[in-house]
Amino acid sequence: MLNELGTRRADGTECEAILWDLAGQPDYRLTHALFLDDADLALVLFDPADSRDPLHGVEFWLKQLKTGHIAPMPGQQTQSEDHQAACPTMLIKARADRGEARLTQDELDAFCRQRGISGGYLATSAKENIGLEELLRRMKDSIPWDQKTTTVTTVTFKRIKDYALKLKENRRRKNVIISPQDLRQRLEKSNKTWQFTDAEMMTAVGHLANYGYMRVLRTSKGEERLLLVPELLNNLAASFVLEARRNPKGLGALEEKRLLAGEYLFRELEKLSLEERDVLLDSAALLFLEHNIGFRETDPLGGQSYLVFPELINLKKPVLEDEQPTEDGVAYTVSGAVENVYASLVVLLGYTQTFTRTDQWRSQARYEMGNGLICGFRQDAERDGELDLVLYFGTNVGRPVRTLFQGLFESFLARRNLSVFRYEPVVCSNGHALNRAVVREQLRKGSAFAFCSECGAKLTLPKADEPIQLTRTQRRQVDEQQWFAARRSQFEQAIFQVQSYVESQKLPRPGCFISYAWGNKEQERWVERSLAIDLQKAGIGVVLDRWENERVGASVSRFVERIERCDRVIMVGTPLYRKKYDNKDPSMGYVVAAEVDVISNRLLGTEAQKETVLPLLLAGQKTSSLPPLLHSQVYADFRDERAYFTTVFDLILDLYGISHSNPAVAGLRESLQESEMQ
Repeated sequence: MLNELGTRRADGTECEAILWDLAGQPDYRLTHALFLDDADLALVLFDPADSRDPLHGVEFWLKQLKTGHIAPMPGQQTQSEDHQAACPTMLIKARADRGEARLTQDELDAFCRQRGISGGYLATSAKENIGLEELLRRMKDSIPWDQKTTTVTTVTFKRIKDYALKLKENRRRKNVIISPQDLRQRLEKSNKTWQFTDAEMMTAVGHLANYGYMRVLRTSKGEERLLLVPELLNNLAASFVLEARRNPKGLGALEEKRLLAGEYLFRELEKLSLEERDVLLDSAALLFLEHNIGFRETDPLGGQSYLVFPELINLKKPVLEDEQPTEDGVAYTVSGAVENVYASLVVLLGYTQTFTRTDQWRSQARYEMGNGLICGFRQDAERDGELDLVLYFGTNVGRPVRTLFQGLFESFLARRNLSVFRYEPVVCSNGHALNRAVVREQLRKGSAFAFCSECGAKLTLPKADEPIQLTRTQRRQVDEQQWFAARRSQFEQAIFQVQSYVESQKLPRPGCFISYAWGNKEQERWVERSLAIDLQKAGIGVVLDRWENERVGASVSRFVERIERCDRVIMVGTPLYRKKYDNKDPSMGYVVAAEVDVISNRLLGTEAQKETVLPLLLAGQKTSSLPPLLHSQVYADFRDERAYFTTVFDLILDLYGISHSNPAVAGLRESLQESEMQ
């Protein structure tokens, strides 16, 4: 808190200001967007002694801070051209005692006017006390105090705030994370006549967290903890990024098991207790998952889970002779706070039900819909505060699928505070594609035509005065997939927290055999790409024929025998599963029938053995989809796809033997259930 910036409004409200210092190095930029949303004033510093271009980093910060229009179309004026700032901004020449700027005062003032820097330019030096009083005056004048929401403070709030600040500033403190119970004991000890409720205390803590004085965290057991030094979490998040960038295979990832076990040597954790370290590690990982900057990926064969940062993946796309040909579609130039835009798009498109993420390389992600319909996008270029993105599709992908993918892509872009310039591909009558940079430049200048660089033909540039046109059905599909992507994001966070709890409690990780019927492609994909993958992401060992029996020389009979060695068995009930179990086709026998014969030994055994068999119902009715021995058992109902995440979450808890009412998971279950009702 900077006391010199405090003031009193005409209505008597006391105003306080908190100053945050963000590292300017490129390696820290991935975390900037996590902490810029609520800024009321921005000081953009530059070094006058920089011999290259003293203002080379200023443009980046201005675009990070500006307010943009969502998806303006070619030919329209966008705020990427007039640089209006989302909050008052000042250009500050730091270390003025180190030398003069290469630009004159008039040039710097003109720069501020052109870029919408309302607070103007000021030279400062902390060493020589140059410009500091003027800086404070301008800062106080620039903050819109009268527009800020008033928080009614009680005596309890003020006392808790004063105590918390004193605790923060105490360099001799042993802990940076305390429990609410510990805080209460300390407060009561400081004044034995002070009476207050837990609700009053936590309300005050919530206000303090909103203003950046502290942060409320949760342990793997679902318990609340208070972080007295919130910048420690920010620094740890930046260290995650640096460590992921060092991944020796170029995966841009951290191994989840090593992360949860504290095997990465992050300097922010060196002086912390074991409990504090675990809480901070969980919280930093969840920070990236919550903002869709990273996603959790599991290797189907090895079962290893990773926290992946798409922005940091350094793998080059391999050249394959039999690769399906693709062609480029719509392109975009996006400006503003773009640091996490690419990563967020990669994650959210992969979280939909319609498109499955199949590969990601350096600046490129590929998805499939149905049976091999390829859709994807890549980042063609990156400049300070600006990205060029291009959609591409398999040549066999029809217009409806392309339109749906584009609609989803643009709907996720529209969630961000960005300026988006969209332009269609242009091809002349001789089949020559006009360079996208030429199209972009001509449209920016307002030109209606361009010339083909190959044959010289004059080409009319497409007008796109309206956003992408979706049919009512397509709009419904886009809305539905947005809903699923949001739920998937929440589910991934919940599963990570379950993993953290399992690790902290040293719970055994069960091995699970999945018995299901082949023959329905949609149901096969559901088992392999949804159920099995989600179980693996939760740390459960999965035995699945699709992953085992396609190897040359694999033995189906030996595979069926693995049922006996697995801790749990899942039976996916469908009408086709019941038909193959009945095994009445005289021309052939079914593997399902052999699997159920082995599973029946458990169903006819002790109660403990029966509990190791978990029936699921994916289609049909219980009596027409499951073997008779399972008709009296409670089953997990997966027939309603909108209830998938709560149902599979409960299944994961059952596989681990975690009670649904356990405090570590009860809140997670409740939040998933509430979100599915939205």
